[in-house]
Amino acid sequence: MKKYRLGQSREAQDLDHREAYTRERSGESKRRQRHAERLETGIEAHDPLALLRLPDPAPWMHLPEATLIQRHSQWVDLELADRTLLRATLSGKLKGVRLVCGDKVRYSVVPVEPDDPRFPASVNTRGEGGSPEAQVVAVMPRTSLLKRGGGDDREPWQLICANADELWVCAAVVDPPLRPGLLERAQVLALDAGLSFRVLVTKRDRASRKDTLPELDPLREQGVAIHETSALKGEGIEPLRDLLKDRVVVLLGHSGVGKSTLVNVLHPEAALKTGGLTRFGTGKQTTTAARWLPLATGGTLVDTPGIRSLSVRGFDRALLGQVFPEFPAEVMEDPTALDAEDEDTLDRLELAYPERLQSLQRLWLEMEDRNPNQNVWR
Repeated sequence: MKKYRLGQSREAQDLDHREAYTRERSGESKRRQRHAERLETGIEAHDPLALLRLPDPAPWMHLPEATLIQRHSQWVDLELADRTLLRATLSGKLKGVRLVCGDKVRYSVVPVEPDDPRFPASVNTRGEGGSPEAQVVAVMPRTSLLKRGGGDDREPWQLICANADELWVCAAVVDPPLRPGLLERAQVLALDAGLSFRVLVTKRDRASRKDTLPELDPLREQGVAIHETSALKGEGIEPLRDLLKDRVVVLLGHSGVGKSTLVNVLHPEAALKTGGLTRFGTGKQTTTAARWLPLATGGTLVDTPGIRSLSVRGFDRALLGQVFPEFPAEVMEDPTALDAEDEDTLDRLELAYPERLQSLQRLWLEMEDRNPNQNVWR
């Protein structure tokens, strides 16, 4: 019997059926059957939450604990209880585990080669240099996990930070202009992670005091904390210092909103590079990776890279009821059934902010249930 390979002489429709390979050798047959099943169904069975599960740390509870503050290609940087830094490698059992800034880990000390030219003698305060002196062997259960939707079907989640207490979103008054859509998406992320949510209005000195920023009125009515700041003039900074005490706070925002400038005021030792706007009116990205910045007050600020978009793909649609509480339950069952441009519909709903219906519909569609590993053959 002559054997064929995929794409040779068999008819195309035959290649979409598992039965076409039943006479092949066992190993090849199973592999081709699985491939044909994906072609036939269009979807590969996959659990996106499985990517977030952590191995049982029970056998390693006797080892010291540290906080992972940055992951490099071959090693990680840890912060110990006294806030000194330690560089470590990963145990073989953790190679496929999704680790992120803020993870609590257990580690064991390993001997260090005294004259390894690849590494400087120690890790400095910025996490630079140092040879691995330990090995991470376990990850502790997370009290919270801040994440956003992935960019494609093969990467369902992008992790931002673990074990944080609050999410602060920076929104500039101008340059770039305030975007309520970002705040709504960030609110979804905070609700999913169980974090407190605050909005920091930056560059407040760039707008008139008479401008009450009506774009934020829906959040004000929900009781969301909003802080107006001007890092250049030092306005609104001291209340933030008090809120940071003994807490882990994640700072999020578009590029160019003044996030790095605000961090430099709250944590002068960081000395982050700041940037303005591009010729297209968008912010210049100056932070390229999440930075764990311990403060003298005992708290920690996690500065994240400026974002271009904030995907809510894959999140539970039930969260939208808390982001858009002004809509009745029958609307929340399927907001796309309404015409957001129909005046009669808007009058019937008696919406104080009619544009919120379009925002609700956008997030609803983006959250549409899809298998995060959907096959792309068809």
